[in-house]
Amino acid sequence: MWEFIRDHPLHPRIVRHLQDTGFYRIIEIGWLQFDRALITAMIEQWRPETHMFHLPIGEVAITLEDIEVLFGLSVDGLHVAYLHALRDYMAVHYLHMLQRLTGFQPAEETALSEASRLQLTPVRQHQDDIDYAEITDVSPTEDIDRHTRLLLLLMFGGVLFPNTSKNLVSLRFLHHLEWLDDLPGYSWMQLF
Repeated sequence: MWEFIRDHPLHPRIVRHLQDTGFYRIIEIGWLQFDRALITAMIEQWRPETHMFHLPIGEVAITLEDIEVLFGLSVDGLHVAYLHALRDYMAVHYLHMLQRLTGFQPAEETALSEASRLQLTPVRQHQDDIDYAEITDVSPTEDIDRHTRLLLLLMFGGVLFPNTSKNLVSLRFLHHLEWLDDLPGYSWMQLF
């Protein structure tokens, strides 16, 4: 995702959409380099019986409010939950929803992993193929919404909720991406 944003500056209308959804702060923060030595030192100070770090200055815990301040995402609000109806969805249902909400359909069904996970590589390739010069101040809102949803899928799969391969995103998030105006009302931190 970070390479894409570096190579394709976002149009102000997409930036505004991302700001309105509450996810632009993550783009502002950008890619963070892991400090393995610091992480190792912190692991050594972790006490699972108290769920705190025991440091020379005292006990320290990371709270949801800390994450809220860092990422700018609300810890209050509606739960990000999967509707019971989505549990019966098959791959074809998710592909139809993906096409309807983003205008993107992977060329190969092998891009799906299980029934509800999509490889991010085809999404990134599709984003690279889009001519972002076509996005203007008068572009239809539907086009801006579609581009925003694709960026959010990249963010979810590659940054916020990655799997171990960092190349899959759950298409179950599409349900929540249908109405972009509703995104700030959800408590995304409960998934961390």
